[in-house]
Parts: sequence; C-alpha cells; structure tokens
Amino acid sequence: MDDTADVEPKISSIQVTEEVKSSIDPDDAYGYTKTSNFTSEVFKIEVGNLPRHCGYGELKKLMNKKLKLNPHKINVVSRINKAYVTFRNEEDKVDAVAKLNAFVLKGNKLSVKNAKPKADVMAKNKRENVDSSTSDVENKKIKVEDENISMEDQLKNTVIPWWKSSYEEQLKLKQSSMFSSLLEIRKKVSAVDNLDNEVFVWLMQQKKESGAFCPMDDILPSPCVGGYRNKCGFTVGKNSEDQAMVGFRLGRYRDQVCNVENPSCLIHVPDVMKQIVECFTQYVQRSKLSVYNTHTHEGFWKQITVRTTLENSSMVIITMCKQNLTDEKIQTELQSVIDHFETSNVKVDTMLYEGVPTHRCNSKEISIKTLTGDGVIYEKLFDLKFRISPDAFFQCNTKAAEVLYKCIGDLVKQAIDETPDSKETALLDVCCGTGTIGLTLSSCVNRLVGVDICEQAIIDAVKNATLNNITNAEFYVGKAEDVLPKAIESLSGINSMNLVAVVDPPRCGLHAKVIKVIRQCPAIQYLIYVSCSVDQAKTNFVDLCRPQSKRLNGPPFKPMLAQPVDLFPHTKHCEVVLLFKRILPVL
Repeated sequence: MDDTADVEPKISSIQVTEEVKSSIDPDDAYGYTKTSNFTSEVFKIEVGNLPRHCGYGELKKLMNKKLKLNPHKINVVSRINKAYVTFRNEEDKVDAVAKLNAFVLKGNKLSVKNAKPKADVMAKNKRENVDSSTSDVENKKIKVEDENISMEDQLKNTVIPWWKSSYEEQLKLKQSSMFSSLLEIRKKVSAVDNLDNEVFVWLMQQKKESGAFCPMDDILPSPCVGGYRNKCGFTVGKNSEDQAMVGFRLGRYRDQVCNVENPSCLIHVPDVMKQIVECFTQYVQRSKLSVYNTHTHEGFWKQITVRTTLENSSMVIITMCKQNLTDEKIQTELQSVIDHFETSNVKVDTMLYEGVPTHRCNSKEISIKTLTGDGVIYEKLFDLKFRISPDAFFQCNTKAAEVLYKCIGDLVKQAIDETPDSKETALLDVCCGTGTIGLTLSSCVNRLVGVDICEQAIIDAVKNATLNNITNAEFYVGKAEDVLPKAIESLSGINSMNLVAVVDPPRCGLHAKVIKVIRQCPAIQYLIYVSCSVDQAKTNFVDLCRPQSKRLNGPPFKPMLAQPVDLFPHTKHCEVVLLFKRILPVL
C-alpha cells in the first residue's frame, strides 16, 4: 500500500451537471415514494381471506399462470391469511384488482384493496426514536458507549465479531453450538409419528450416548485464519467524517448506521484486496461522480466486488448506478478508473463493470461488461485448476475448502467401501455450482453427474471438466426437482450401480421437492449433506428421516455421522457435513 500512497491518480474531467441534490426529507418514512425513482411500493395491493396454508408458490402460480398477471413482488403473511403484492405499473395493478377481487380460491372468496407502501426502515426507526420519551437518554448512552470504542474495533465487532477470542476458543464455541443444533434436530425427528423402527432405535441410542442427532466428530480447523477470504463485496459510501470511503458498513441500514470504514484493520481480508480497496478509494474521493446514497438512491458508485486467488490473481467488479449518465460518459469514467489502477501500479488481472439502471430493477436490466483481461481468473484446488467467472460460487476460504472436500471424499469412499458388492459407483452432485466438489472426487467414482439451477455455473463446470481432462462427468442445468429424474435416468443401468449423492445447497437448504425426488430414488443408498446453516436446514433432515408416505415415497434415511468444518474464522458461521444411510426395506 505504501507504494501507491504518493501517486497522483488520473481522474476523469467529466462534469456531471445532471446530478440533482436530494429533495427527500430524511425523516419522511415515505419520502422515497415521492421521487422520480421507480418503486413498486406505489403499486401495491392487499389480498385478504387467503385459504389456510396458502403459500408463496401457490399464490405465484395462481397469479402468473392461471390469471396471467404480472406481479413484481409477493409477500404472503400466513398468520393473518393475507398477502401483499406489488406491480411495476398502474395498469398491471388495476388488472390484478379486477381479476383477484371476489376470486374463489379453495372455497375462500378473496378480497382486494389498495395497500400503503412499506415505510423506509431507517427513517421510520429514526422517527420512533425521536418520538420516544426515553430516546434522548438512550441515544446519549449509545453515543457515549460508541465514543469509548475505536472505529476500528466497531468495524471488527460488526464484520468479524469473534476477533477478540483465540482461535482455539472459537473452535470450542463452534463445536458446542453445532452440538446444540444437532440436539434440537434429534428432538424434532424423535417427535415425528410412526418413525421407521430402525431410525427410532438409532435415535434412542444417540439420545442415550450423547443426546445429539448422530455421532459428531471434532471440528476440523481452517488451515489459515488470517487473509483467508477470496471474495469480498465492499460498499462505496461515506465514513464517519463524511468522506467517500470504500469498505464495510459499521452496522445495519435499519439501525440507522450507514457509515463505511476502511477494511485495513480486518484480519480475514488479504493484503492484495486491501491494496485494491485503497486504490479505488483514492479514485472515488477525487471523482466528479458522487457515491451512492442508500436512503435517497442518488449518486453513482455503489460497490466493488474483489475476488483473489492463492497466487494473488485478482478480479474487480465495479458496480455503478447509471442514473442518467450517457453510455459515453460512463465509458470515459471507467477508462479513468483503469488508467488510475495502472498509474498506481496496483495489479488487477481482470476488471469488469456492472451497470445498475436504478436502485430497483430486475436482474435482466443488470449487465456485466469486461473492461480488462479475460473476465475470469483461475484457482487451484488440490491438483485441479478451476475457472472462476464473476458470478460463480467458489468457497470463500480456499485452503479450508480443501479440508471440506477431503472430508466429503473420505465419506464417499466410506460409502463405497460399505457397499456389499462390487457394483460401479456414480456420484450425483446436487447444487454442484462450478463442479468443484464433484470434479475433485471424480477419480473416486465411475460416473459423475452434476445438477445446478445456474446456467453460467454449469457452463463453468463443463469448462472445468475439460480444463482438467475429466471425461466421466456430465452436467445438467435447471431446478434440481425438475432435472434430477432426467439426470438419474442418464445413468445407464442405474439399478446395477451404487449411487452416492452429495448435496451442497444454499443457506436455506433444499427445496422440499428435491428431498421428495431423493427419497423416491432407491438407487441412492448414501447421501452426504453439506450445510452452511444447520439450523435453517432442519426441515430437510426431518424429512429425510420421516416414515414412508404418499408425499415421501421411498425408505427413509438415518444419520450416521456429523463432521463440522470451520471455513469462517472469527465469525460464528460453520459448515457441517452429514452422512445419511438409506434404511434397507424389509423383505
């Protein structure tokens, strides 16, 4: 960083005359609806008298497919049998009111009326604090407490809240937390009626021995605890001194904390990222374009996403709210950014631009353009090379990912060894992303089939297989519940193969339909479930163990082992790998 401190950046001479100062009252919770910026909240309706258990999917299907409506957002509030729906324009809203009002859904006549826009959470909370009789005292207390904490420590407390604890203590806390979660899951599964006898006996044995859902091994630590993050999204905003700053927020928007501070004090951010952030901060502070304001939705610079590799290759994605800038002005400004990095001698292997038309737009309106380099970088896992595109999922801690994947590989080999015959083995990689798990394990199995909903991820997975000369892999794009049957059918002679499934879903877990497909495929004898939020995936674990039924056809699974793996030092988060074994049907 010292090398760039004295370099004068080359800054665009663009004069931005179109930028208009905000006319929004910062204390007006509905001020955002009175500007020229688009918000679907002004085209909002309330749909009442919904049938019990009517969920988001059912209502979306009714509106999109049956009634041919164009909802923008749907929010179902089950406890009051209502839904709030927004639209992109008045015409779509009027059409919805006409078709939904008095529509009979499962015997319930729906009622529709206009709904108030949602209040801006920061302005609302600010007003409530002012109106509160104790707000002055409380605000003063908070202010005094904050003054006793340095800005660096406040940032650490927000981003890496466990930074004060030794790593050994962090591991103990995560081990204890994971055990508590598995204890709760065991209680939930045990409460299910008519459990399969083998599952029930197993759970009672676990209750007697430890109390957890299944045996749990000691947590596997991360090989590195500093500079481990290979991807970070840095906000562009204002710091506590009202200067343009690139870094992390000190708190949440809803808590009226929008200050952004430099990440140089954060141990988990690698030096190469800090250097890039410092360089871009210098540019933004001298730019004629203002930083984006999350409250007024004015300004331009929003965020930069930085991805790095173990060999210090780097990708930078600059996100800008285009507002009313012409393409020519945007291109001139971006060229100035490129020139600034080159002049500052800060190496970036590929730089990309993500243009956001307004603060509220759909993904189709967001474009990513490569400015320099190939638009991709490459990382090594074990002895394999992986292509990382801008949106590709890749574990944020590369060295710990190797620990995680070795753990998964050991469980796959264990599943193969426990198979009583010498059948060929196929690995089914669900939510495969760019294929990292499956491809690292491809040498252990005869066939590899990967499934993911993201088309670009599957494109990357295919290229990664080719890059590493892996020929026993094939990949399918689509919702897992839709393409899994086809993917399984692609395995010729499936009944003569052992099928081991690995699932690595998002934080919320697998869709219930995916669990249903897995349950009804008897060829899947072993399931390895990788979870980054075991508490949110509880329902999945319960459904895997439920007795056979019309909804869950096929013998249940029982949990054999849980292995926590730490990929996120200095935070409370932890991965866990669970091995499930299919209950053999009684002949």
